[in-house]
Parts: sequence; C-alpha cells; structure tokens
Amino acid sequence: MTFGDLRTAVAHELGLAASADGTGAECADVDDWINQARDRVLMDTGCYVTAESLTVSSLTAVSSLNGTITDYQMPTETLEIVGMYLQSSGFSPRLDRVSVPELIERRRLSLPTGSPTQVYALAGADLLMFWPLPASTDVIELYYIPVPTDLSAQADDPSSTTYGGIPKQLHKAIQYWACAEGASYDDDQSSAQGQRYRDDYDKEITRYHKFLRERGGIRNQRAVVNGGRRRAPFHDNSIYYSSTGRY
Repeated sequence: MTFGDLRTAVAHELGLAASADGTGAECADVDDWINQARDRVLMDTGCYVTAESLTVSSLTAVSSLNGTITDYQMPTETLEIVGMYLQSSGFSPRLDRVSVPELIERRRLSLPTGSPTQVYALAGADLLMFWPLPASTDVIELYYIPVPTDLSAQADDPSSTTYGGIPKQLHKAIQYWACAEGASYDDDQSSAQGQRYRDDYDKEITRYHKFLRERGGIRNQRAVVNGGRRRAPFHDNSIYYSSTGRY
C-alpha cells in the first residue's frame, strides 16, 4: 500500500475528509496517524534492521570522566539498537546491553568486564555509554532500526527502506493503528474509541511474529504413541525477542 492508499483506507473507514492526493480538511491529521502507526509497527516488530561500521574516533564525544571520554552521541537517528560488537586489536568482544544505572555502578566501582564481553547503555534517545571504555581506534559494528523519513507524497511506499522498510504483509497493521488513533479523535463509539482497531492491530503483529518463528523452523512437534502411551508434544520454551521485548 502506498501512502495514498493508506490515506484513502483510513479516511473511508472513519468517514473523514481526506483523499489519496493529500487534499481534505482532515488530511493532515490522517497523515500524522499513518506516520505514527508506521513507527509503531517498526518498534513492535523490528521488521527492518540495518548495519553500520563506526570508528570510535568518528563519534561525537559529549562527556568525560577524569579527563577520559566516556559517552558519545549516537551517530544516526535510531529507533532502537538491536545489537553491537567491537572490532578491537585483533579480537571482537561482544557488547551486552545493560541499564544506565548498572553501567554507572560498574564505572563507580571500576568493575572489570573481561573479554569477550563488554557492556553499553543507551541513555535517552542519543547518549551512547560504554564500559570498559573502547579505544579510539576500535570499530563498532552497529545493528539498529533507523528513524525513517516521514511519508508525505501520495506515491511514498512504507516498503521502501527510506520510509521504513516495512514488508507488505504489515501494511494492514499500519492502517489499523492509524484507524485506532483516528477513532479516538473522532469519538467513534462503534469502535469503543479505537479499541476494536487496536485489537485488529495486535492480531496482525501476532500473526507476523508467528510467521517469523515458523520461517526459522521453530514449531512444536506432534505427539507420538510410545508403548501404548501418548508422548507429550515437545514445546520449545525459548523466549523470543523483538527490538522492543519478548513475545
């Protein structure tokens, strides 16, 4: 679905004055809801991730401790960090994410974190913290969900990496979340101020997570008869994670 298609679908569903070409008294509101919905889908699914190699010396230093640089500004707008590791003097230590208070406590106590693991924290939206401190020549291999460009033109497609990289099977989820926001604005009693659309959105997200698990070959095995007794089916109790948490 293009941006124009989404405009039409949301406007028709809610009976609002907005058309595919961006005209209509309520089109600006519809546009805002669609872009908010696009960002929500990215955060809830982590469906588009990109990678970047960054030398520590290329980062903008924003704070220091006892004369040593400790914190940096994120080099690019990021909705969420998926993972990182370092290329450092011939080895590649893993960077595990911890909370900001935990990282500060490690610094306070000068707690070492031996190879092959180091830690990082993201404070707010753009403060990148490390412990132990990387060398200026180290290279950070960063995997993240980038902040996409807002959809604005009728032909803009959320499947494009510029506008989100969201696969087509999740475009209905964008529509449902935008409708939920619009229904609350419109005080739509038939949708309980948007709850019906939020339920539809949740179903789409759940369906996508199930698709990802099955694509990875993770399925429950069937029960089989063994010595006259039925063997309980195997259940994989692993916890699956998206960029926003477990599901």
